[in-house]
Amino acid sequence: MSERFPTTRTNAPAYLARYLERQRGASIAYVDKGEPPYVERARARAAERAAEEARSEAPPGEVSVAYAMETAAPREIVPPPAFQKKRMASSVDVRLIRHGQTQGYSADGGLTPLGRWQAHRKGQDLARGVTSGMTIRFPHAPTARAEETAIALREGLLQGLARYHLEANVEQPHAHPGFRNFQVWCDGKPQDPTQAFTRYTTLLEEYERAKSGDRPGWLVEMERFWNIQAAGGDPITHWLRMPMQFFEPAALCVRRFWQAIAEEVQRGPANLRVFVPTHSGPIRAVATAAFGHDPGEPNNIEDVRIRMYADLEHAIVTYRERGLEIEVPSRTRLPWAAHEAL
Repeated sequence: MSERFPTTRTNAPAYLARYLERQRGASIAYVDKGEPPYVERARARAAERAAEEARSEAPPGEVSVAYAMETAAPREIVPPPAFQKKRMASSVDVRLIRHGQTQGYSADGGLTPLGRWQAHRKGQDLARGVTSGMTIRFPHAPTARAEETAIALREGLLQGLARYHLEANVEQPHAHPGFRNFQVWCDGKPQDPTQAFTRYTTLLEEYERAKSGDRPGWLVEMERFWNIQAAGGDPITHWLRMPMQFFEPAALCVRRFWQAIAEEVQRGPANLRVFVPTHSGPIRAVATAAFGHDPGEPNNIEDVRIRMYADLEHAIVTYRERGLEIEVPSRTRLPWAAHEAL
């Protein structure tokens, strides 16, 4: 046994041999150049980045073929890093933030103590991405839970800025009708689903007491919507996928949100952050329209991040570690507007 499996060896194990070889190389480099190896590696990486930026800033005829061969897959168009970096530098960071935990959805209730703490803590986290001189804006949906979320977000942000010794222009929250929840056409006027639910329960009780039929269409659709909620289902999925005559269509809700985002970005300074406390349905619709599939309901205080470019026609939408550059849909130029006169 001792001859077939010797217990002693004269040469170093492979991992030890590689380690000793690296040590010899490091010591030689240190003696020859007078710098530690990590400094040399940092200088080499800096030189590579400088060469890459120089290639990307060259005239298109000189860089297109070589750069594409080095960085792109076949038939894939990759913009030079300097071009993409310039666009990102001029973009505005917008966050669509779901409100904190609320007291309930049967009425326009405010936040619970936990919901206020969630929003305050979110504001502290957002302060990490702020630099001195920025302007922070808090447009919010015109509901109690969204307004209280905006107030708590601002308080947490101010606390974080004080902790990091930063100075920024933090504006007071303000309601923006463009960021309202999706609407229900109830009793001849658009209403928030919670307001429509209050009217729904009152009117339904009257119909049941009188044993009468011929119920209005909005009441029938509201009953389907809230029965899904009562059964533990997902009524937002129903809204996203089912054509309904008395609910605001998800596509128009998405266009309304993009128009409101463009308004906030356009009338703001260059160094701007926009944090929008609003509702899960529209946030989810914006993400669904961008990615082409339903990525799921955002949790309380979870956000969809949008980097709006200066042209207001393109943006990067990021949600749950996936980002995609899209063309911003316009509400003023509807694709079917040209056929309205036909």
